[in-house]
Amino acid sequence: MFIGSIGRIGLIGRISMVTVSAPGKLMVMGEHAVVYGHPCIVTAVDRRLTVEAQRTKGKDVVVESPQVNDTRFVRAAIAASSGAFGVRGGMRIRTECPFTNAYGFGSSSAVVVATIRALSDLFEKQIEEFELFRMAYRAVRSVQGVGSGFDVAAAVYGGTIVFRKGGEEIHPLSRAIPLIVGYTGVKADTPTFVRIVADRRRKQPAETDGILEDIGKLVRRARKEITALNWQELGSLMNKNHGLLTKLGVSTPKLDRLVSAARKAGAWGAKLSGAGGGDCMIAVAPKNKQKAVENAIENAGGEIVHVATDAPGVREETTDDQAELFVVVDRNDRVIGYRTRYACHHDRSLIHRSVGAVIFDPSGRILLQKRSRTKDLQPGLWGLSVAGHVTKGETYTAAIRRELSEELGVELPLTVVGKTLFTGSDETEISAIYETRSDGPFHPDPREISALRFFGKGELDKKISSGNVMLTPWTQKVLTMINVLP
Repeated sequence: MFIGSIGRIGLIGRISMVTVSAPGKLMVMGEHAVVYGHPCIVTAVDRRLTVEAQRTKGKDVVVESPQVNDTRFVRAAIAASSGAFGVRGGMRIRTECPFTNAYGFGSSSAVVVATIRALSDLFEKQIEEFELFRMAYRAVRSVQGVGSGFDVAAAVYGGTIVFRKGGEEIHPLSRAIPLIVGYTGVKADTPTFVRIVADRRRKQPAETDGILEDIGKLVRRARKEITALNWQELGSLMNKNHGLLTKLGVSTPKLDRLVSAARKAGAWGAKLSGAGGGDCMIAVAPKNKQKAVENAIENAGGEIVHVATDAPGVREETTDDQAELFVVVDRNDRVIGYRTRYACHHDRSLIHRSVGAVIFDPSGRILLQKRSRTKDLQPGLWGLSVAGHVTKGETYTAAIRRELSEELGVELPLTVVGKTLFTGSDETEISAIYETRSDGPFHPDPREISALRFFGKGELDKKISSGNVMLTPWTQKVLTMINVLP
Protein backbone atom coordinates (compact mmCIF):
# COMPACT_ATOMS: atom_id res chain seq x y z
CA MET A 1 0.00 0.00 0.00
CA PHE A 2 2.78 2.42 0.94
CA ILE A 3 5.41 2.63 -1.79
CA GLY A 4 8.34 3.38 0.48
CA SER A 5 10.16 6.03 2.43
CA ILE A 6 10.13 9.30 0.48
CA GLY A 7 12.42 12.12 1.52
CA ARG A 8 12.50 12.05 5.30
CA ILE A 9 8.99 10.63 5.75
CA GLY A 10 8.62 7.83 8.29
CA LEU A 11 7.55 4.52 6.73
CA ILE A 12 4.00 3.49 7.51
CA GLY A 13 3.87 0.18 5.62
CA ARG A 14 0.95 -2.06 4.83
CA ILE A 15 -2.20 -2.28 6.95
CA SER A 16 -1.25 -3.88 10.26
CA MET A 17 -4.57 -4.08 12.10
CA VAL A 18 -8.29 -3.72 11.43
CA THR A 19 -11.38 -3.90 13.61
CA VAL A 20 -14.66 -5.15 12.14
CA SER A 21 -18.06 -5.66 13.74
CA ALA A 22 -21.14 -7.63 12.71
CA PRO A 23 -24.64 -7.52 14.22
CA GLY A 24 -26.62 -10.20 15.96
CA LYS A 25 -30.03 -11.21 14.63
CA LEU A 26 -33.57 -12.08 15.61
CA MET A 27 -35.83 -14.30 13.54
CA VAL A 28 -39.15 -12.52 13.12
CA MET A 29 -41.11 -15.12 11.14
CA GLY A 30 -40.39 -18.37 9.31
CA GLU A 31 -38.33 -20.58 11.63
CA HIS A 32 -37.64 -24.09 10.29
CA ALA A 33 -39.72 -23.53 7.15
CA VAL A 34 -36.75 -21.60 5.75
CA VAL A 35 -34.68 -24.80 5.87
CA TYR A 36 -37.07 -26.31 3.31
CA GLY A 37 -37.12 -23.49 0.79
CA HIS A 38 -39.80 -21.22 2.25
CA PRO A 39 -39.07 -17.53 2.95
CA CYS A 40 -38.35 -16.12 6.38
CA ILE A 41 -38.02 -12.62 7.82
CA VAL A 42 -34.97 -11.82 9.94
CA THR A 43 -33.78 -8.55 11.44
CA ALA A 44 -30.30 -7.50 12.53
CA VAL A 45 -30.03 -6.17 16.10
CA ASP A 46 -27.66 -3.61 17.57
CA ARG A 47 -25.77 -6.09 19.75
CA ARG A 48 -22.53 -6.28 17.75
CA LEU A 49 -19.70 -8.80 17.83
CA THR A 50 -16.25 -7.37 17.14
CA VAL A 51 -13.22 -9.00 15.53
CA GLU A 52 -9.77 -7.43 15.67
CA ALA A 53 -7.33 -8.84 13.10
CA GLN A 54 -3.64 -8.00 13.34
CA ARG A 55 -0.56 -9.04 11.38
CA THR A 56 2.21 -10.61 13.48
CA LYS A 57 5.73 -11.81 12.84
CA GLY A 58 6.24 -15.47 12.01
CA LYS A 59 3.63 -17.92 10.77
CA ASP A 60 1.56 -18.64 13.86
CA VAL A 61 -2.17 -17.87 13.92
CA VAL A 62 -3.36 -16.94 17.41
CA VAL A 63 -7.08 -16.85 18.18
CA GLU A 64 -8.18 -15.07 21.35
CA SER A 65 -11.84 -15.49 22.24
CA PRO A 66 -12.32 -14.51 25.90
CA GLN A 67 -16.10 -15.04 26.04
CA VAL A 68 -16.24 -18.34 24.14
CA ASN A 69 -14.02 -21.41 24.43
CA ASP A 70 -15.14 -22.79 21.06
CA THR A 71 -12.95 -21.24 18.35
CA ARG A 72 -14.05 -23.60 15.54
CA PHE A 73 -16.07 -20.93 13.75
CA VAL A 74 -13.20 -18.41 13.78
CA ARG A 75 -10.80 -21.03 12.47
CA ALA A 76 -13.29 -22.04 9.75
CA ALA A 77 -13.42 -18.37 8.69
CA ILE A 78 -9.60 -18.19 8.63
CA ALA A 79 -9.48 -21.35 6.51
CA ALA A 80 -12.04 -19.91 4.09
CA SER A 81 -10.04 -16.67 3.82
CA SER A 82 -6.80 -18.54 3.24
CA GLY A 83 -8.37 -20.40 0.34
CA ALA A 84 -10.13 -17.41 -1.20
CA PHE A 85 -7.61 -14.63 -0.60
CA GLY A 86 -4.36 -16.57 -0.37
CA VAL A 87 -4.00 -15.25 3.17
CA ARG A 88 -0.75 -16.49 4.66
CA GLY A 89 1.59 -15.56 7.47
CA GLY A 90 1.25 -14.79 11.13
CA MET A 91 -1.82 -13.11 12.53
CA ARG A 92 -3.73 -12.57 15.73
CA ILE A 93 -7.52 -12.71 15.77
CA ARG A 94 -9.34 -11.45 18.85
CA THR A 95 -13.11 -11.54 19.28
CA GLU A 96 -15.27 -9.53 21.64
CA CYS A 97 -18.94 -10.43 21.98
CA PRO A 98 -21.32 -8.59 24.32
CA PHE A 99 -23.98 -11.30 23.93
CA THR A 100 -21.85 -14.47 23.41
CA ASN A 101 -24.11 -17.27 22.19
CA ALA A 102 -26.49 -17.18 25.15
CA TYR A 103 -29.41 -15.28 23.63
CA GLY A 104 -29.53 -17.04 20.28
CA PHE A 105 -28.52 -13.83 18.50
CA GLY A 106 -26.37 -15.71 16.00
CA SER A 107 -22.90 -15.12 17.44
CA SER A 108 -21.41 -18.03 15.47
CA SER A 109 -22.48 -16.58 12.13
CA ALA A 110 -21.57 -13.04 13.17
CA VAL A 111 -18.02 -14.06 14.14
CA VAL A 112 -17.51 -15.88 10.83
CA VAL A 113 -18.75 -12.91 8.80
CA ALA A 114 -16.69 -10.41 10.82
CA THR A 115 -13.53 -12.54 10.63
CA ILE A 116 -13.70 -13.01 6.85
CA ARG A 117 -14.39 -9.31 6.32
CA ALA A 118 -11.57 -8.36 8.71
CA LEU A 119 -9.07 -10.56 6.85
CA SER A 120 -10.20 -9.24 3.46
CA ASP A 121 -9.58 -5.70 4.73
CA LEU A 122 -6.30 -6.58 6.46
CA PHE A 123 -4.86 -8.17 3.32
CA GLU A 124 -6.58 -5.66 0.99
CA LYS A 125 -8.70 -8.19 -0.89
CA GLN A 126 -11.91 -6.70 -2.25
CA ILE A 127 -15.02 -8.74 -1.47
CA GLU A 128 -18.61 -8.05 -2.45
CA GLU A 129 -21.50 -8.65 -0.06
CA PHE A 130 -22.90 -11.74 -1.77
CA GLU A 131 -19.47 -13.36 -2.05
CA LEU A 132 -18.93 -12.66 1.65
CA PHE A 133 -22.29 -14.28 2.35
CA ARG A 134 -21.39 -17.38 0.31
CA MET A 135 -17.99 -17.79 1.94
CA ALA A 136 -19.36 -17.31 5.45
CA TYR A 137 -22.31 -19.65 4.81
CA ARG A 138 -19.99 -22.42 3.66
CA ALA A 139 -17.73 -21.87 6.68
CA VAL A 140 -20.65 -22.03 9.13
CA ARG A 141 -22.01 -25.21 7.55
CA SER A 142 -18.56 -26.80 7.67
CA VAL A 143 -18.75 -26.56 11.46
CA GLN A 144 -22.40 -27.15 12.35
CA GLY A 145 -23.47 -29.22 9.34
CA VAL A 146 -26.93 -27.67 8.97
CA GLY A 147 -28.49 -24.25 8.52
CA SER A 148 -30.25 -22.12 5.96
CA GLY A 149 -27.95 -19.08 6.16
CA PHE A 150 -30.46 -16.48 7.35
CA ASP A 151 -28.26 -15.57 10.33
CA VAL A 152 -25.25 -15.19 8.02
CA ALA A 153 -27.27 -12.91 5.72
CA ALA A 154 -28.38 -10.77 8.66
CA ALA A 155 -24.75 -10.33 9.74
CA VAL A 156 -23.62 -9.41 6.21
CA TYR A 157 -26.45 -7.17 5.02
CA GLY A 158 -27.99 -5.93 8.26
CA GLY A 159 -31.42 -4.34 8.29
CA THR A 160 -34.63 -6.37 8.08
CA ILE A 161 -34.66 -8.81 5.18
CA VAL A 162 -36.74 -11.48 3.51
CA PHE A 163 -34.49 -14.51 3.02
CA ARG A 164 -34.61 -17.88 1.30
CA LYS A 165 -32.23 -20.76 1.93
CA GLY A 166 -28.72 -20.36 0.56
CA GLY A 167 -29.31 -16.75 -0.43
CA GLU A 168 -31.75 -17.59 -3.22
CA GLU A 169 -33.60 -14.45 -2.12
CA ILE A 170 -32.22 -11.62 0.00
CA HIS A 171 -34.68 -8.76 -0.14
CA PRO A 172 -34.39 -5.72 2.16
CA LEU A 173 -37.52 -4.44 3.89
CA SER A 174 -35.73 -1.53 5.60
CA ARG A 175 -38.10 -1.44 8.53
CA ALA A 176 -37.28 -1.26 12.22
CA ILE A 177 -39.78 -3.52 14.00
CA PRO A 178 -40.63 -2.46 17.59
CA LEU A 179 -39.95 -5.86 19.16
CA ILE A 180 -40.00 -6.68 22.85
CA VAL A 181 -37.49 -9.47 23.48
CA GLY A 182 -37.66 -11.92 26.36
CA TYR A 183 -34.92 -14.45 27.12
CA THR A 184 -35.89 -17.77 28.68
CA GLY A 185 -32.56 -18.30 30.41
CA VAL A 186 -32.14 -21.57 28.51
CA LYS A 187 -29.50 -21.83 25.79
CA ALA A 188 -30.84 -23.85 22.87
CA ASP A 189 -28.85 -25.93 20.40
CA THR A 190 -30.00 -24.89 16.92
CA PRO A 191 -28.59 -27.88 14.97
CA THR A 192 -30.32 -30.28 17.36
CA PHE A 193 -33.75 -28.73 16.78
CA VAL A 194 -33.20 -28.54 13.02
CA ARG A 195 -32.56 -32.28 13.13
CA ILE A 196 -35.65 -32.86 15.32
CA VAL A 197 -37.83 -31.26 12.64
CA ALA A 198 -36.03 -33.24 9.92
CA ASP A 199 -36.72 -36.47 11.82
CA ARG A 200 -40.39 -35.52 12.26
CA ARG A 201 -40.60 -34.82 8.53
CA ARG A 202 -39.25 -38.27 7.72
CA LYS A 203 -41.82 -39.92 9.98
CA GLN A 204 -44.79 -37.65 9.15
CA PRO A 205 -43.97 -36.06 5.77
CA ALA A 206 -47.42 -34.88 4.72
CA GLU A 207 -48.36 -33.28 8.04
CA THR A 208 -44.95 -31.69 8.56
CA ASP A 209 -44.77 -30.31 5.03
CA GLY A 210 -48.25 -28.86 5.51
CA ILE A 211 -47.14 -27.01 8.65
CA LEU A 212 -44.03 -25.69 6.91
CA GLU A 213 -46.10 -24.53 3.93
CA ASP A 214 -48.49 -22.71 6.27
CA ILE A 215 -45.56 -20.96 7.96
CA GLY A 216 -44.32 -19.84 4.54
CA LYS A 217 -47.75 -18.37 3.76
CA LEU A 218 -47.70 -16.42 7.02
CA VAL A 219 -44.28 -15.00 6.13
CA ARG A 220 -45.53 -13.75 2.79
CA ARG A 221 -48.42 -11.98 4.52
CA ALA A 222 -46.12 -10.61 7.23
CA ARG A 223 -43.86 -9.11 4.59
CA LYS A 224 -46.72 -6.88 3.42
CA GLU A 225 -47.71 -5.88 6.95
CA ILE A 226 -44.15 -4.94 7.90
CA THR A 227 -43.82 -2.82 4.76
CA ALA A 228 -47.09 -1.09 5.72
CA LEU A 229 -45.95 -0.68 9.38
CA ASN A 230 -49.08 -2.54 10.47
CA TRP A 231 -47.81 -3.96 13.76
CA GLN A 232 -51.20 -5.10 15.01
CA GLU A 233 -51.70 -7.39 12.04
CA LEU A 234 -48.08 -8.54 12.28
CA GLY A 235 -48.82 -9.54 15.88
CA SER A 236 -51.78 -11.64 14.76
CA LEU A 237 -49.58 -13.44 12.24
CA MET A 238 -46.90 -13.99 14.89
CA ASN A 239 -49.48 -15.70 17.12
CA LYS A 240 -50.37 -18.08 14.31
CA ASN A 241 -46.70 -18.70 13.57
CA HIS A 242 -46.07 -19.67 17.20
CA GLY A 243 -48.97 -22.10 17.11
CA LEU A 244 -47.50 -23.84 14.06
CA LEU A 245 -44.06 -24.02 15.67
CA THR A 246 -45.66 -25.59 18.72
CA LYS A 247 -47.18 -28.23 16.44
CA LEU A 248 -43.70 -28.92 15.09
CA GLY A 249 -42.59 -29.70 18.64
CA VAL A 250 -39.91 -27.02 18.98
CA SER A 251 -41.50 -24.81 21.63
CA THR A 252 -41.12 -25.46 25.36
CA PRO A 253 -43.30 -24.86 28.44
CA LYS A 254 -41.07 -21.89 29.38
CA LEU A 255 -41.39 -20.31 25.93
CA ASP A 256 -45.15 -20.88 25.91
CA ARG A 257 -45.44 -19.32 29.37
CA LEU A 258 -43.60 -16.14 28.31
CA VAL A 259 -45.60 -15.89 25.08
CA SER A 260 -48.88 -16.32 26.94
CA ALA A 261 -47.90 -13.74 29.57
CA ALA A 262 -47.09 -11.18 26.88
CA ARG A 263 -50.42 -11.66 25.15
CA LYS A 264 -52.41 -11.43 28.36
CA ALA A 265 -50.63 -8.17 29.21
CA GLY A 266 -51.82 -6.58 25.98
CA ALA A 267 -49.34 -7.59 23.26
CA TRP A 268 -50.80 -7.80 19.77
CA GLY A 269 -48.77 -10.91 19.23
CA ALA A 270 -45.91 -13.01 20.56
CA LYS A 271 -43.93 -16.04 19.47
CA LEU A 272 -40.69 -17.88 19.98
CA SER A 273 -37.75 -16.58 17.94
CA GLY A 274 -35.19 -18.98 16.58
CA ALA A 275 -34.94 -22.75 16.45
CA GLY A 276 -36.86 -23.26 19.68
CA GLY A 277 -35.97 -25.24 22.78
CA GLY A 278 -35.15 -22.03 24.65
CA ASP A 279 -33.37 -18.80 23.71
CA CYS A 280 -35.72 -15.87 23.04
CA MET A 281 -39.33 -14.99 22.44
CA ILE A 282 -40.51 -11.76 20.84
CA ALA A 283 -43.64 -9.65 21.09
CA VAL A 284 -45.18 -6.57 19.47
CA ALA A 285 -47.49 -4.34 21.51
CA PRO A 286 -49.09 -0.89 21.52
CA LYS A 287 -46.83 1.78 23.00
CA ASN A 288 -49.07 2.21 26.03
CA LYS A 289 -48.85 -1.54 26.75
CA GLN A 290 -45.16 -2.15 26.18
CA LYS A 291 -44.06 -1.66 29.80
CA ALA A 292 -46.86 -3.91 31.02
CA VAL A 293 -45.80 -6.59 28.54
CA GLU A 294 -42.18 -6.35 29.68
CA ASN A 295 -43.25 -6.67 33.32
CA ALA A 296 -45.42 -9.67 32.49
CA ILE A 297 -42.55 -11.45 30.73
CA GLU A 298 -40.28 -10.83 33.72
CA ASN A 299 -42.94 -12.02 36.16
CA ALA A 300 -43.25 -15.21 34.10
CA GLY A 301 -39.54 -15.89 34.56
CA GLY A 302 -38.07 -14.21 31.50
CA GLU A 303 -35.33 -11.64 31.13
CA ILE A 304 -36.01 -8.54 29.03
CA VAL A 305 -33.25 -7.93 26.47
CA HIS A 306 -33.27 -4.38 25.13
CA VAL A 307 -32.20 -4.27 21.48
CA ALA A 308 -32.90 -2.12 18.45
CA THR A 309 -33.82 -3.85 15.20
CA ASP A 310 -32.85 -3.08 11.58
CA ALA A 311 -29.21 -2.54 12.60
CA PRO A 312 -26.39 -2.03 10.04
CA GLY A 313 -24.58 -5.07 8.66
CA VAL A 314 -20.89 -5.94 8.90
CA ARG A 315 -18.59 -2.91 8.85
CA GLU A 316 -15.06 -1.84 9.60
CA GLU A 317 -15.22 0.21 12.77
CA THR A 318 -14.22 3.84 12.65
CA THR A 319 -11.53 5.30 14.91
CA ASP A 320 -13.25 8.70 14.80
CA ASP A 321 -15.04 9.79 17.97
CA GLN A 322 -18.65 10.29 16.88
CA ALA A 323 -19.46 12.25 20.05
CA GLU A 324 -16.74 14.86 19.48
CA LEU A 325 -18.28 18.36 19.45
CA PHE A 326 -17.71 20.47 16.34
CA VAL A 327 -18.16 24.25 16.09
CA VAL A 328 -21.31 25.01 14.05
CA VAL A 329 -21.55 28.36 12.26
CA ASP A 330 -23.75 30.32 9.87
CA ARG A 331 -22.70 31.17 6.30
CA ASN A 332 -20.89 34.25 7.62
CA ASP A 333 -18.82 31.99 9.92
CA ARG A 334 -20.48 33.25 13.09
CA VAL A 335 -20.68 30.62 15.83
CA ILE A 336 -24.24 29.46 16.50
CA GLY A 337 -23.63 26.31 18.53
CA TYR A 338 -21.97 22.92 18.81
CA ARG A 339 -22.98 19.52 17.43
CA THR A 340 -21.46 16.06 17.42
CA ARG A 341 -19.27 14.72 14.63
CA TYR A 342 -22.01 12.24 13.81
CA ALA A 343 -24.66 14.93 13.49
CA CYS A 344 -22.45 17.20 11.37
CA HIS A 345 -21.57 14.33 9.04
CA HIS A 346 -25.20 13.36 8.53
CA ASP A 347 -26.83 16.78 8.10
CA ARG A 348 -25.60 19.18 5.43
CA SER A 349 -27.52 22.05 7.02
CA LEU A 350 -25.03 22.00 9.93
CA ILE A 351 -22.20 24.18 8.63
CA HIS A 352 -19.14 23.40 10.73
CA ARG A 353 -15.56 24.61 10.83
CA SER A 354 -12.66 22.58 9.48
CA VAL A 355 -8.96 23.15 8.77
CA GLY A 356 -6.41 21.96 6.26
CA ALA A 357 -2.68 22.41 5.74
CA VAL A 358 -0.73 21.95 2.51
CA ILE A 359 2.91 20.99 2.98
CA PHE A 360 5.42 21.46 0.14
CA ASP A 361 8.99 20.16 0.20
CA PRO A 362 11.90 22.44 -0.83
CA SER A 363 11.57 21.33 -4.47
CA GLY A 364 7.87 22.23 -4.59
CA ARG A 365 6.36 18.75 -4.37
CA ILE A 366 3.13 18.49 -2.39
CA LEU A 367 2.62 16.10 0.50
CA LEU A 368 -0.64 14.11 0.46
CA GLN A 369 -1.98 11.52 2.85
CA LYS A 370 -4.11 8.49 2.12
CA ARG A 371 -6.92 8.32 4.63
CA SER A 372 -7.03 5.18 6.74
CA ARG A 373 -9.76 2.62 6.20
CA THR A 374 -11.22 3.44 9.62
CA LYS A 375 -12.14 7.05 8.82
CA ASP A 376 -15.88 7.71 8.98
CA LEU A 377 -15.91 9.63 5.67
CA GLN A 378 -14.06 8.81 2.42
CA PRO A 379 -11.85 6.03 3.84
CA GLY A 380 -8.99 5.08 1.53
CA LEU A 381 -9.09 8.30 -0.53
CA TRP A 382 -6.22 10.79 -0.73
CA GLY A 383 -6.43 14.05 1.18
CA LEU A 384 -4.40 17.13 2.08
CA SER A 385 -1.16 16.89 4.03
CA VAL A 386 -3.15 17.50 7.21
CA ALA A 387 -6.86 18.06 7.77
CA GLY A 388 -9.35 18.06 10.59
CA HIS A 389 -12.15 19.87 12.36
CA VAL A 390 -12.38 22.73 14.81
CA THR A 391 -13.74 21.39 18.08
CA LYS A 392 -15.53 23.19 20.88
CA GLY A 393 -13.26 25.75 22.55
CA GLU A 394 -10.75 25.91 19.67
CA THR A 395 -9.79 28.56 17.14
CA TYR A 396 -8.88 27.69 13.57
CA THR A 397 -5.18 28.15 14.36
CA ALA A 398 -5.30 26.01 17.48
CA ALA A 399 -7.10 23.28 15.55
CA ILE A 400 -4.56 23.10 12.69
CA ARG A 401 -1.64 23.04 15.11
CA ARG A 402 -3.29 20.19 17.01
CA GLU A 403 -3.90 18.28 13.77
CA LEU A 404 -0.26 18.72 12.70
CA SER A 405 0.87 17.26 16.00
CA GLU A 406 -1.67 14.42 16.08
CA GLU A 407 -1.44 13.33 12.45
CA LEU A 408 2.22 13.97 11.60
CA GLY A 409 3.91 14.54 14.95
CA VAL A 410 5.35 17.93 13.92
CA GLU A 411 5.24 21.64 14.70
CA LEU A 412 5.64 23.88 11.65
CA PRO A 413 5.30 27.61 10.85
CA LEU A 414 2.08 28.24 8.94
CA THR A 415 0.85 30.82 6.46
CA VAL A 416 -2.88 31.47 6.05
CA VAL A 417 -4.09 30.88 2.47
CA GLY A 418 -7.77 31.67 2.94
CA LYS A 419 -11.19 30.18 3.63
CA THR A 420 -13.57 28.18 1.48
CA LEU A 421 -17.13 26.89 1.84
CA PHE A 422 -17.58 23.28 0.79
CA THR A 423 -20.79 21.24 0.54
CA GLY A 424 -20.38 17.53 -0.07
CA SER A 425 -22.75 14.58 -0.11
CA ASP A 426 -22.57 14.24 3.69
CA GLU A 427 -21.58 17.58 5.17
CA THR A 428 -21.04 21.33 4.78
CA GLU A 429 -17.84 22.96 6.02
CA ILE A 430 -16.20 26.34 6.21
CA SER A 431 -12.51 25.52 5.94
CA ALA A 432 -9.47 27.60 6.86
CA ILE A 433 -6.52 26.59 4.66
CA TYR A 434 -2.83 27.00 5.57
CA GLU A 435 0.44 26.16 3.85
CA THR A 436 4.04 25.54 4.90
CA ARG A 437 7.29 23.96 3.69
CA SER A 438 9.01 20.91 5.15
CA ASP A 439 10.47 17.58 4.09
CA GLY A 440 10.04 16.00 7.52
CA PRO A 441 10.75 13.85 9.31
CA PHE A 442 7.06 13.04 9.82
CA HIS A 443 5.58 10.51 12.19
CA PRO A 444 2.15 9.62 10.79
CA ASP A 445 -0.60 8.23 13.00
CA PRO A 446 -1.70 4.91 11.41
CA ARG A 447 -5.21 5.37 12.80
CA GLU A 448 -5.55 8.45 10.60
CA ILE A 449 -3.17 7.78 7.70
CA SER A 450 -2.49 4.61 5.73
CA ALA A 451 0.04 6.13 3.30
CA LEU A 452 1.99 9.38 3.00
CA ARG A 453 4.05 10.69 0.08
CA PHE A 454 5.16 13.70 -1.92
CA PHE A 455 3.91 14.23 -5.47
CA GLY A 456 5.26 16.48 -8.18
CA LYS A 457 2.55 18.54 -9.89
CA GLY A 458 2.80 16.71 -13.22
CA GLU A 459 3.02 13.34 -11.50
CA LEU A 460 -0.10 14.08 -9.47
CA ASP A 461 -2.08 15.05 -12.58
CA LYS A 462 -1.14 11.77 -14.28
CA LYS A 463 -1.98 9.63 -11.27
CA ILE A 464 -5.37 11.30 -10.88
CA SER A 465 -6.12 10.87 -14.60
CA SER A 466 -5.14 7.19 -14.53
CA GLY A 467 -7.24 6.52 -11.41
CA ASN A 468 -4.21 5.54 -9.31
CA VAL A 469 -4.90 8.45 -6.97
CA MET A 470 -8.47 9.31 -5.96
CA LEU A 471 -8.83 12.56 -4.05
CA THR A 472 -11.59 13.45 -1.62
CA PRO A 473 -13.91 16.07 -3.17
CA TRP A 474 -12.84 18.59 -0.50
CA THR A 475 -9.17 18.04 -1.34
CA GLN A 476 -9.90 18.44 -5.04
CA LYS A 477 -11.49 21.82 -4.33
CA VAL A 478 -8.66 23.04 -2.09
CA LEU A 479 -5.92 22.00 -4.54
CA THR A 480 -7.77 23.81 -7.32
CA MET A 481 -8.11 26.88 -5.09
CA ILE A 482 -4.33 27.05 -4.53
CA ASN A 483 -3.56 26.28 -8.22
CA VAL A 484 -2.01 22.87 -7.66
CA LEU A 485 -4.73 21.42 -9.91
CA PRO A 486 -6.33 23.13 -12.91
